[in-house]
Amino acid sequence: MVAKIRLGKNTLGLLHYNEDKIKEGKACLLYAHGFGANGKEGTIAEKNRRFQFFNDKNQKAKLNTFHASLNFSPKDQLDDTQKCFIAQEYMNRIGYGGQPYLVYEHTDSGHPHLHIVSTNITREGRRIETHNLGKMQSEKARKELEKELGLVVAENQKEQVPIMQPLESLEYGNKESKAAMGNIITEVMRAYSYGSIGEFASILRKFNIELIQGDKGTKMHENNGLAYSILDSKGKRIGVPIKASAFYSRPIFSRLGKRMKRSKRVKDGVVSATRNRVMEALELSHGKGIAVFEENLKKKGLAADFHYSKEGKVFGLTIIDHINRTAFKASELSRSLSGQKVFVQLDSSLKSKGHDKSEKHAFQYKKGSRASDRFMDGQKSDGPLWKVKDNSLLGTFIGLVEAIARPEWEELADPFEKKQRKKRRKKT
Repeated sequence: MVAKIRLGKNTLGLLHYNEDKIKEGKACLLYAHGFGANGKEGTIAEKNRRFQFFNDKNQKAKLNTFHASLNFSPKDQLDDTQKCFIAQEYMNRIGYGGQPYLVYEHTDSGHPHLHIVSTNITREGRRIETHNLGKMQSEKARKELEKELGLVVAENQKEQVPIMQPLESLEYGNKESKAAMGNIITEVMRAYSYGSIGEFASILRKFNIELIQGDKGTKMHENNGLAYSILDSKGKRIGVPIKASAFYSRPIFSRLGKRMKRSKRVKDGVVSATRNRVMEALELSHGKGIAVFEENLKKKGLAADFHYSKEGKVFGLTIIDHINRTAFKASELSRSLSGQKVFVQLDSSLKSKGHDKSEKHAFQYKKGSRASDRFMDGQKSDGPLWKVKDNSLLGTFIGLVEAIARPEWEELADPFEKKQRKKRRKKT
């Protein structure tokens, strides 16, 4: 059993995250402790009020939200009663047995896991000490439960490669946009490895979500601000983009940067396997065009995101490996896999069609524009953002380019990469 603890200050956001999973049929509420006889049937507002009753007693505490996840091996055959017992024992042994808490089971991955939501403020207003909580109490409780109940130990569990279930693309009009976007962004941010903002953006595009940095010269761009928007079946933005800070997982620039730094080791471990599968797909697609190449990639659990200049010429390619959940700049895999070289191999006579410059994106945040000001001020737009006529969606693993230029790829210039270049220049 692998146990992870996170502390925060947004109980309502955490509740929405779990309750939205229930609405999508990907989670259920197993147990409610300290919420009365009908605690499981309470609304989000009612559950939040219960936590707020405790949190309000210590308003000086910077972190008041407790979030633990208990991850079991697929070999652990547990029923609901056993899972509830494990959650209760775990909370008792780490000192949270007297706190109100909710136990959710998520079913959107290849291994069973629980999410526990609680508060670290007691009824008396005392903040429960969390220093070394993970290393001391949590590790001790985890090892005791593994031994007593015969669970697969965490050390062996880490060596297993979990079977990841594929994420679903957004289905326009079927779900509330912010919740659906938030769930996808959170899962991509957590489960995938990516080395740049551009690679992260390429993964999201496969799920009909566009990452926006804003035009140069705007406040948004200067402050490393990020926003996210839904894409329609033609790869164009729909509705008003939502700021990164508005999502529960806070996929802001600084948080993405930390995850990028941790991704290198993971990417290094799978680069060879990914390269071999891409080469096989390219060989099968030689001279047959982009569509055939993408279809062959899909069969191998891969996807391609071609990048186009404003003139419509291919200048880059990102490969997404959905099996190992990683993204690579194609040239990282092999020098022969640069975007232009791959394009020529697919069909030297095939001309890359540029993006229709007459088409305007729904939102282009120019400095001083009303749309930009409204967005930066956090004001909401009028009317629903997710209701559209076109209910078709891109395939989860298919990002069929059809020579459509990706809008304003230059927006995604990676500041981390720029800083590294400046350092190298100074050294030389």
